[in-house]
Amino acid sequence: MNSQNMTRDARLRAVSWEALPEAAERMTGPDALMLNMESASNPMHTLKVAVLDTSRRGRPVELAELAALLPQYLGKFPRATQRIQWVRGCSARPYWVPDTDFDVTRHLDERRVSAPGRRADLDAVLSDLAVEQLDRDHPLWALTLVHGLEGGRQAIVVRVHHAVADGLAALNTFMAATAEPGHAVEPAPVAVPADDVDTRALSRSARAESRRLARELPALVRTVRRSVAKRRKVENADRIPKPLTARRTSFNSRSGATRVCASADIPLYAVQQIALAANTTVNGALHGIIAGAIREELIARGEEPGASVTIFGVCKDLTSSRTYGNEIATSSAYLRSDLADPVERIVATGESCAAAVACRREVGFELTEKLSTYTGRLGPFFRSVASDLMPVVMNNITTANLPGPRTTRWAGDVEVVDWISFALAIAPADVNLTTYSYAGRLSMGLIATPESMPDPAGFLRRVSAAVDEAADALGIRCMAQEAS
Repeated sequence: MNSQNMTRDARLRAVSWEALPEAAERMTGPDALMLNMESASNPMHTLKVAVLDTSRRGRPVELAELAALLPQYLGKFPRATQRIQWVRGCSARPYWVPDTDFDVTRHLDERRVSAPGRRADLDAVLSDLAVEQLDRDHPLWALTLVHGLEGGRQAIVVRVHHAVADGLAALNTFMAATAEPGHAVEPAPVAVPADDVDTRALSRSARAESRRLARELPALVRTVRRSVAKRRKVENADRIPKPLTARRTSFNSRSGATRVCASADIPLYAVQQIALAANTTVNGALHGIIAGAIREELIARGEEPGASVTIFGVCKDLTSSRTYGNEIATSSAYLRSDLADPVERIVATGESCAAAVACRREVGFELTEKLSTYTGRLGPFFRSVASDLMPVVMNNITTANLPGPRTTRWAGDVEVVDWISFALAIAPADVNLTTYSYAGRLSMGLIATPESMPDPAGFLRRVSAAVDEAADALGIRCMAQEAS
């Protein structure tokens, strides 16, 4: 492109955004895709759970206390006080605008579990919250304070729409909202404008951007070609599943709107030792362990434990401190649940995961970002077709694995003793397992439909058993026991 064309394009972009009010922000393509995927039977909010130990302060956290405290800190998180504003004719990608009617109490509620308040009781609350969709007239988050957990503990459960934050942004939000022992979080009071954004200005901006996007279609085609060419040249392509080649299993059952949740944890140290002994990464070892659990689950269901396929997100920039937005692109890998030997299974799965991540890094993220800007409304269509009609599927399970803090975090004099994340169960791959490392443990949050995962807690027990199986096979059983 010559300098004259570059100057012209820069001028056109400036014109398209000059009409946009300062307080408004057009939703990105990836964020809009997450918003548009939602339906009555397909909730698109995630659950972030902080288990609290209030023994140091000598009294429990009260909801009124949170209502008074939160506005002093929500200024750190722009989406916390922004709502969606649609523009007629351009509704595939709406705008984020200030919620001038923001009231924090509208986003708060509380629950109490019956004694003894164990993990299963909390999971039951989470299963209910997983289908309570958020009010789109206000910022897309809600907080539930759960009382009555074992040992006098409580939990804070935040429902946040995936259009607001991906896994890394949610982790960064948690880190910004908490501190190391003996440290405090700096206040950042909420500041909401008094006047609503001029919708006529939004319409002008949206039309101008639509014209710009039309002019940039040839550039999109070139991006597609470059990405396809890069994909063909990647190394170890045979270790990466091709699209729509995963066999259907009972993990991909036709399902409805109900969700079930289960949580557990496994020793991070044990998985690290397995990775070291198998000469793979922690991510590869973890997925090999999950493959072992899938194998046992399918055998118990009377199914052939062939190779399974996972889809997981690769973050564009793991060092980013952003607290909102979706900057991930998906990769798929084989979970070698077809292999009976646990060491072979972990090695082969690790090789596929490594190849998938390397391929994503090589191909890049540009196509995902650009394509979703043009196709924000097509995702729900393809999902509905794939969920019930296609003889094959993209994947059998969805996974996520992110490194978290090495020690527990604190909010004032309250210790966060556990941090659990639950993502999305989207047909036809209704099983989603998210793991975060937290204070020496790998915290697991499994969300699924009851049709695809009748006993989610039982599946997590299979994951724990697969850790022991791998440790035994690698001769590091004692290390895993010490870590436990």
